[in-house]
Amino acid sequence: MSVSSTVRSGLSIVRHIVPASTPSFKLACNTYRRTTPLPSPTKATPPIIFTHANGFHKEIWEPVISRLSPPWANGEMYAFDCRNQGDSAVLNKDVLEKHFDWYSYAHDILQIVDTFGLKKAVGVGHSFGASAFFLAEVMRPGTFSAIVAVDPTNFPKEIYMNAPIDDHPMAQLTLKRRDTWKSREECKASLLQKKFFKAWHPEALDLYIEHGMLDVVNEDGSAGITLKCPKYQEATTFACVGTGLYDSFEGMSEIQIPIHIVSGEDSDINPEELVKMKLARCKYGSLEVMKGVGHLLSLEKPQETADQISGFLDRVLELPVEQEQLKARL
Repeated sequence: MSVSSTVRSGLSIVRHIVPASTPSFKLACNTYRRTTPLPSPTKATPPIIFTHANGFHKEIWEPVISRLSPPWANGEMYAFDCRNQGDSAVLNKDVLEKHFDWYSYAHDILQIVDTFGLKKAVGVGHSFGASAFFLAEVMRPGTFSAIVAVDPTNFPKEIYMNAPIDDHPMAQLTLKRRDTWKSREECKASLLQKKFFKAWHPEALDLYIEHGMLDVVNEDGSAGITLKCPKYQEATTFACVGTGLYDSFEGMSEIQIPIHIVSGEDSDINPEELVKMKLARCKYGSLEVMKGVGHLLSLEKPQETADQISGFLDRVLELPVEQEQLKARL
């Protein structure tokens, strides 16, 4: 069901609340279309679904979506909040679970596909959002026409062994972070003191603050804001239960559609040797390493990220294409 609509950055945005793949959960999903289509040769464009990284939300993709080139900029685009993050976390606050299985993100991607009746969509995911697309395509082959994996977080067991939340370094750092401020202005001033946020594109930071925070009334009656994604939920997502972290790596070799990996030169998630291992697992794979950025490249360089998505789709989605032709284009 649609809830409301707005216009922002040249995009017409409709906000929806839809059922998740687990009956007791709901998903907050935005659909996007350009208010004025860009000049483009007539060409059918597939829907594009965007998934965010842990601790973020759907609106964080808007600086990239608004910078896509035609014809891809003129199609219908979807971005939704993982069930325990962003607006979905607010909707599900009474049913959020102690542990998080990455497979639930993949099942919810397929739920979005089914709810909106999407055919041969393109998946664009960042970090564990990219890994969720790998899992979804393996579970239901042929659902997607292509996947763009922005610095995907997935590992072979021999390189990385996950840890429970009490022993997981990223989870513990998350639990110690600040999560309340008096206002969005105070929040922005505070975040800009940190190197982590200073590198972000201003649009991305403003969207993170505007849509990632929840207005609250404190015990003393004063107004304030807090993270929509509770700290514990972000932490337990890092310390994921189950095998999704590893299956999303192993499953890359089973995927029969083009995969474009976009990594950051300074990524601590994908050092050169590991990202090349991931590329080697792709039947139809390509890789671009962006200079001067790390894991958060889509937040720091939205134009360059949009160019990577558009350029990749230009190369691989002129169908039908014979397999050898497809390999040559990659």
